[in-house]
Parts: sequence; structure tokens; C-alpha cells
Amino acid sequence: MALYHTYRPTTFDDVAYQAHIIDTIKSQVIHEKVGHAYLFAGPRGVGKTTTARILAKAVNLPLKDGTAEFDNSSAAAKEIDGSRSIDVIEIDAASNTGVDNVREHIIENARFQPTSLKKKVFIIDEVHMLSNSAFNALLKTLEEPPAHVMFILATTELHKIPETIISRCQVFRFKRVPFEPMKAHLESILKQEKVKVDDDVLARVINKSDGCVRDAMSLLEQILATGETHITKDNVTMLLPTSDVSTTLAFLATLVEKNMQQGLAAIQGASADGVRMEQFAHDTLELLRILMIVKATNDFSGTGIDLSDSAKHELTSLTAHISHGELVTLADLIMTRKQQIPTSPIPEMPMEMVVVEWCGDKVPEVSNVGKVSKVAEVPAKPLQAEPKPVQKTEHTTSPETEMAEMDSIQTEETTEDRKPTTTEETVVRPPSSVGEVQPIDEKAVKTHWNAWIKMIEADSPTMVFILKMATLKEIVGNTIAMSVEYTFHRDKLMNPETKRKLEIAFGQLLGSAIAIDVEVEKSTQGGSDSEQNAANNELTDLTAAFGGQVV
Repeated sequence: MALYHTYRPTTFDDVAYQAHIIDTIKSQVIHEKVGHAYLFAGPRGVGKTTTARILAKAVNLPLKDGTAEFDNSSAAAKEIDGSRSIDVIEIDAASNTGVDNVREHIIENARFQPTSLKKKVFIIDEVHMLSNSAFNALLKTLEEPPAHVMFILATTELHKIPETIISRCQVFRFKRVPFEPMKAHLESILKQEKVKVDDDVLARVINKSDGCVRDAMSLLEQILATGETHITKDNVTMLLPTSDVSTTLAFLATLVEKNMQQGLAAIQGASADGVRMEQFAHDTLELLRILMIVKATNDFSGTGIDLSDSAKHELTSLTAHISHGELVTLADLIMTRKQQIPTSPIPEMPMEMVVVEWCGDKVPEVSNVGKVSKVAEVPAKPLQAEPKPVQKTEHTTSPETEMAEMDSIQTEETTEDRKPTTTEETVVRPPSSVGEVQPIDEKAVKTHWNAWIKMIEADSPTMVFILKMATLKEIVGNTIAMSVEYTFHRDKLMNPETKRKLEIAFGQLLGSAIAIDVEVEKSTQGGSDSEQNAANNELTDLTAAFGGQVV
């Protein structure tokens, strides 16, 4: 039997860290003020169904005078604990969602008196899974049930329950179990199992369970399966391949202090310990979120994650060394790099890049991280303001900031490299840094046309076919106008992302920011026959570009 079944609470006092609910229910039981319908809401594995069973026993079994205690060794109590009682009916709403199930299992069944107990109790788990029709069918019975019937509904998603249902129930909200109560609960189980587990291992189990007792018990059962009577960190490295709080805190501290060497060493140490980099990044973000909330509120209660007192003290001390803006920027940077871990050939590299970028002399613009073009490693941002239509002769201008951004991206070159060239050799030059964009020379465009196509071919081979069919029409200011024969060719070239790449590539060759405009200009030669021939030639060229042939 699973560990969480073996040590499942059977009395009110056994339930971990839900005193705000248990005390109220015990008082109702003692004073015989028990309601006819309850709604237990809260995270998974924190005691909702367990408390429902205990309440079912409390209303059906004889109580000791002035208390909510009952004989837990009686046959009726054991039947309820084992879900074998005829009068305590547990229904999984996830498997019985329809209105017919509600009528058959609940409405019809509620009419009959209990067979051996005082009350017939319906425990409906995951009640939010019921359909709207099923909820509507349940309303009348839930509002005015027979005197011998009690309803206890349980859900992890209270917001999905109709207000008409909520208003007919007494609602109790269960909470995640904090670090210290969870530790005490697990230690009591380990004492009964006669097994010693090191504190750092227990802390790792608690943090990974996220306040869920059932998850913590499942993880504890995994490490107990090793058969050791004294379990250390070395015994559970493969079972719990996640970074513990102390490791993650140490790494976060290196980021706050901008200590590049120790930050890289922390990543290598975590990797050597078998920690998955995605999990490491996730744990770092969790602590960074707590750090951000604590700096803003000076309170740990709103974080949703429970830590030991020493971890809280260390996080509090870090808040004095980093600003609100830096916290947001760092979190944004880690989230961006975390997305790259699954596709990275070296799993550690994205997080190492975080350390180098953050601890370097200049913190990068996070909005540009991960948006590098294959044609040219520049931010996914236009070089200039939106160009004016081709038919207008007024020159478009580009702000100095845009030009400065392009200058910072390109590798600095010597003055000699910046001189114009008359050959067709591909020379990539940085755009001009002046505020006003100079008109483009038509001769320079024609000179670099083939080099431009080759440059695009490295990034998008299929685009080359369209560019080879395109015709240079005219140049107005810094706008290059070209024509194509087909609408879908124009649409492809004018796609915002594609257009941006084309403009960046040609801009590098010409040393100036440019804009591209494409229009459709159909061939008029030969009427419909020539159009058919053009389409056939296009198909032939397309298949040839991919190494095939038309059959």
C-alpha cells in the first residue's frame, strides 16, 4: 500500500496544517450545528477528501462527551476509511460528468434512508468537472436535501463552480502546507518507519512537493524504496534531480553580486550533481520571484512558496543589493534563455549566457535577447521609421538612435574597409551613422544585387527563386522598388519578417539603411498562352531549385 494511504489521517487532529478549518468543523460537530452541504476548495493533496471522510464519520458515529472524537476502531469507521460504506458514497465527478449520472447516483439515491448509519453522505470529488446540466439538476436537492442527507463537495478549481452551487454550501478553503509543518509531519512518519533522512534531503522533498502533502509522501516513498536506514543526499541524487534551495540561492547571490566566475562555477556544479538545466532555471526563477515580491512588500506571505527561516533571511539580505528594475530585467533575461535550453546542443550554455550577459560590463537589452536574425545578428526591430510609398519623392529619414543601434551591432571595421568598391566582391559595411539617410545609388544597387541574393540564400534557399524572378524597377530616395509577376510572390516578399531580413541584408551591403517595396506587374506578351507558359516555366524553375523535375 502506498505511503500516503498507510498514513492517511483518520481523525481531525491528524490533519496537517488546516486548523482554521478543522477547529470550525469540530465546533459544529460538538454543538450539533453541522450543515447540510459543504464545499472544500484548495490545491491537490492537502486533505480535502480526507477531511470529508472524517466529517462523515463524525456525524455518523457516537462521540465522546463534549468532543468531536469517535471510536476509530469500529467496523463502521473502517468501512468509511476504506470507501466500503453503503451510506457514505464517494463519487468521482470527472468520471460522472453528465446529468444522467447525477440523477442516477445522487438524486434518486438521496430519496432512500441510510441502511446502517444516521446520515447518508455524498462526497463528490472534483465537482468542477460536472456539466452545467448536471449542476442544474443538482441545485434543488442541494438546496433542500432530505434530513438524512449531507453533501460534501471537493474541488481544486473553485472558480469553475457556478455561483448558484457555491451559495448553497459552506465554503472552506484549504491551504498549501508550509515548510515547517510539512517537515514535522514527514519526520513523524519517518520515526514510525525507523528511517533517518538528512535535513537537506527532506528540504528538497518539501520544496519539490510545493505544499502538497500527498506529493511529499510520494517522493518520500521513492527515497525509502532504496532500503537504506540512513538516507543522504548521495542516495537520492537520481531520484530527486532538482537543485536544492541552498544551491539555487547561492547561484542567485552570484547574479545579484554580479560575480561571473562563481556564477559559472555554480552552473557547472549543479550540472555535475545531475540537475536538469530546465529545472535549475525554473528554481532560479521561483526564488527570483520571491525576491522581487519581498523587496516590494517586505513580506513572504504572498509568495505561495514556503522556505526555511535561514533561506528567508538570506533572501531578505539580497534585496538590499538589487533594484526593482534590475530584478525585472534579470527575470526577463532568465525566462528568455530558459526557452532555449531544450534546443541547445549544450544544455548548460543558455544559463551560462545569462551569467555572462548579466555580469558583464554592459547588461543587454532583454527585449533583443533571442531575436537574432540568421541573415545578420541584429535585434528584431526595423532599421528606420516605416518608409513612405514609392510614388512619393520625399525622402524618408531615420532617427539617430536607430543608426546608432546598427553601429553597435556590426563589428567595427577600419577606414579602408569602409571605402566603396567597384567590384562585385561581397563587402559588408555598417550603415551610415548620420541622422539623415542618403539617397541610394542605382549603380551600387545593381552591383550588389547578385551578392544580396547569395546572402539571402544562406538563410532562406526558397526565397532565392522569387528574388531571381524579381525585376529592379526604380529607386526613390532610399527605397528600392522591384516588381514580380505573381501576387503570392509579392505577398511572400512583403511579409514583415521577410521584408525586414531583406532590408537588413541589402543595407549591410550598401552601408545605408534602405527600404524595399514590391508591386505586381504581369507580363502582357502572348495573352493567356504566355501566362500558361510562364506558369509552366515557374514550376520547372521551382522543381529544379529543389533538385527535382516535372513529370
